Formats: sequence, C-alpha cells, structure tokens
Amino acid sequence: MADVRRRKDREPAVRRDRLTEVQSMVDAMKSEKEIPEGRFTALGMLITDASLAADESALEAAHNGLRWLYGRYVRDGADIRAEQRGRLLGLIDVTYWSLRRLPSGLQLSLDPSSHAARFLVEIAREPGLNNETLAERLDVDVTEVSRIGRRMLASGVAWRSRQWRHNSWDVTPRGMHYLEETGLLPQPQEPAAPAPEEREADLDHFVGVKVRPSRLTGAVIDASGTTLTRADRELNPVGSEREAVTVLADFVAELMDRAPAVGGKAGVHRTGLGIEIGAHVSAERGEVVKAPNYAAGVGWSGLTLAGPLREATGLPTVLENDANALALAEAALGDTRARRHSAVVLVDHGVGAGIVADGRILHGATGAAGEIGHVVVEPDGPQCSCGNRGCLESVVGVDAIARRVRELTALPVRDLDAVLALLSTTWSKQVEDVLEHAGTALGTGLSALVNFTDPERIVLYGPPGLVCPDDWDSAALFMAKVRETVTSQVFSTEGKAVTLTTRPYGDAAGARAAAVAALRLLTRR
Repeated sequence: MADVRRRKDREPAVRRDRLTEVQSMVDAMKSEKEIPEGRFTALGMLITDASLAADESALEAAHNGLRWLYGRYVRDGADIRAEQRGRLLGLIDVTYWSLRRLPSGLQLSLDPSSHAARFLVEIAREPGLNNETLAERLDVDVTEVSRIGRRMLASGVAWRSRQWRHNSWDVTPRGMHYLEETGLLPQPQEPAAPAPEEREADLDHFVGVKVRPSRLTGAVIDASGTTLTRADRELNPVGSEREAVTVLADFVAELMDRAPAVGGKAGVHRTGLGIEIGAHVSAERGEVVKAPNYAAGVGWSGLTLAGPLREATGLPTVLENDANALALAEAALGDTRARRHSAVVLVDHGVGAGIVADGRILHGATGAAGEIGHVVVEPDGPQCSCGNRGCLESVVGVDAIARRVRELTALPVRDLDAVLALLSTTWSKQVEDVLEHAGTALGTGLSALVNFTDPERIVLYGPPGLVCPDDWDSAALFMAKVRETVTSQVFSTEGKAVTLTTRPYGDAAGARAAAVAALRLLTRR
C-alpha cells in the first residue's frame, strides 16, 4: 500500500506551473510505447485549463509535443490504434485553434466606440441578450448584429445559444480575458450591501471575527486587504443573546487595541465589522437562523447579532455565513475578482457554498442559498446534524470522515489529523477508501452546483490534507476523485470547462474573510 503521509514529511513540495505540467505529461507520453487513455484525458484537461487561462506557453508546448508524437507514431509507421491516432489529431486541432484564439493571435483590435466593442461589452455585462435587444442598444439593425456576432464567434470571444426562436449571446472566458487586457471590461455589479445609511465610504479599517462553538478568531485589515493583527480567544458557553453580544464586543475591542493604526476607540468612526459563522444566516436581518453544527457549544440558533453589535461597538456591522464571507472575499480581492459568476465551496465540519451570480452574492429568500451540505447524496446514508440522512456534509465533512474511519477501524480517531496519521499504518486501505468515497460525494455536490449556477470558477476551501494535492498525498487522492466526478457528471461541455481551484482553510482565513466581507459590503469597493 502506498505511503500517503504528508509529503512535507519526506521532501519539500514543488509547485508546478501549467507549462511544467504539460511538458511533464508530454515527456511521459514520449517514453511510452502505447499511450494510455488516461494520459490523453489528463493532457486534454491541462489544455482546457491553459486555454481558459490564455496560457500561451503551455499551449505551445502541448501543440509542439503532440505534433512530435504524431510524427513518431503515425508518419514513421509505428503501430498505433486508430483511436489513438484520432486522439492525437483531435488534441493537435484543439491546441491549434486555442492558440489562434488567444488574445495575441486573435487579430481582433476593437475600437472602444465601435459596434463590435460595444457588442462584446454588452454581453459581458448582461449575458443572454438576444439580437433584437442588442440591435436596440447598439442602435443598428438586426442584420448588423448578426454580422458582428459571427465575427465574435469566429474569434472565440462569444458564445451563441438558441433560446426559443432567438439567439442568446454570452462572452467566453477568452472574451473576458480580451476585455480585461484591453481595458474594456465593464465593472461588475457589487454584491448586495446593507441599507445606504449603513455604508461608510470613508471606512479604512475592518475587523473580522470567525465564530466557532468554543473559540473566536479575529483579524484586522486595512482597505487594501493587508492583515494588521490577529487574535484568538477561547469561548465559554453563553446563555443568551445579550451575553453573546457582550463577549463578541469585548473581543472586537481587544482586536482594535492590538492594531495601532486603528487607534482603539478613537478609530471607531472609520472601522467596519464583519462576523462570520458556519450556519444558516439571514444577512438582511443580521440573525443566525439555524446553527446545527454548534449544538455542542454555544446555542447560536435564533440569535440576532448585527444590530446589537452595532449598538455595542459603534461599528457598522455585517453578519454572514462562512462560505458567503469567503465568496465575498474572493470577489473583492481573490481569484474571482473579475468573474461575474463564481462560487466558493467550504469543506469544514459542515459543507457550504457561497454563490456569486451577476456580480452579487446570492442569499435567497431566507439566507439559505448555497447550503449544498444539506443536499442528500445518499438517501440511506448516515444521520446528519440537521436531522436528515445522507446529506453531503454527513459524508464529506471532516467530522463525518473521522466518524466513518472509527466505524471501519474501531479506533478512537476524533479528527482529520488522526485519520490522516493512519495512512502510514496497516489501516491505510480503509482510510483511502473513505477519502475516495468522500471525494466522489463532493464531486457529485460540485457537479450539481455547476449544473444549477453555471459558474466560471469554483474556489474550494478545506483542510490542507484534503485540498492541497501539491503538499499532501491524501489530498491528491481526494481531489482526484473530486475532479473525476465533476468531469463525468456536469451537464454540458461549457460546464466541463469550469475552473476549480483550491485553497487551505483555517480559522485565520475565516476571520480575514469576515473582515474583507465587511470591506466589500460596507464600502462597495
């Protein structure tokens, strides 16, 4: 059985870029007498990723390597199956057209005031526009819109689909990249914010607090997102909303005192506050609606926090679900900043998603949007903390993984660290099976998310041992199943092109996300 201990215990982790990944894959294919199907699939995924990211060097390496392979296997008379010949030619064709459609090869130079540029900007700002609406907005006839659309299609910067009897237009990732490079990209709509009287344009520091059942973690950032200070505090059970607000307000005061630039109480007039908790939250009411994973500690369900904290601290305050806070942070300063449609998924004790649609965080009617952790993936599966059976988080959450390993091994493992430690023991096969099963379940959940919301990018946060495959072999095992399942279960070819990136998650990241969410919502920056 393979030793799946943390790689850092054996050798330094090496992070490879796309070019290195492609070169390594092509070199491996060159050394094989018959190329396995898995190599073609893996290289195809790398090419798709490079194309979406407009990574010209990686695409050129793939194209040149594939042409070399074709020369050796086909023109030189080597024995090769027709299927493999077709795969080689297909990937050569894909890389050729991907290179042709890169911004450097588009031969597309749009005058910002031209109809073509305005066409591209309009469909980037509002996907789904039809020919008639575009003609009205551009003040041209429908025939001219069709002509412009054909040019955009040929350049690979626009997609066209049929909605009933009309064309429906959307910008491609390549088109979005072109708009960014040329400065034509329209500013995305900002996420939903509190009422106007609660926004403070001159705020320049932000306090964020992550609430756990038995611990508070806080951070203070400036307007650029730089972290100025962090702190933790053990949290004893509290019996009332008033007591919870008092504890939180005292911790916020401590954080402000720790940050000299904020100036303690003197900085209240220019500081905003964000609170995040892993629960169903009504951001509109500033209320924790339901917190099933917090039953063992403070009973947070039903507590209204934002308003009372605003009164207690004097700070404009926002309350958000943990996944939503991460999604807002990514939209403000992270990987999804230039994306109008994106999602963040958090795997922790529970599982949740923060969804950004048309540039706005999606809360839903009651604040429960994105609760993918309570989508049932195994109807006869384990009991979930919410009361149902077989919810996604009852299979994928770190507590669920530990519980399943306990059931299989009868060992007293209580957390993910203890689970991963078993990978270097005789119990490794059982642990690997649990990780692969959990990865498949998460892939199913992500596939549903892609099919429902059609994001351009998903950022997956979780423990490093699950989501950092460059550093942990356990994560490589887990993420391989996640990606394999997403690829096989998403609905369309566009869905298969969604970019999935991963980030390690801890309480410090949660506290910073709460602070950045406050920056985003309170200032509209």
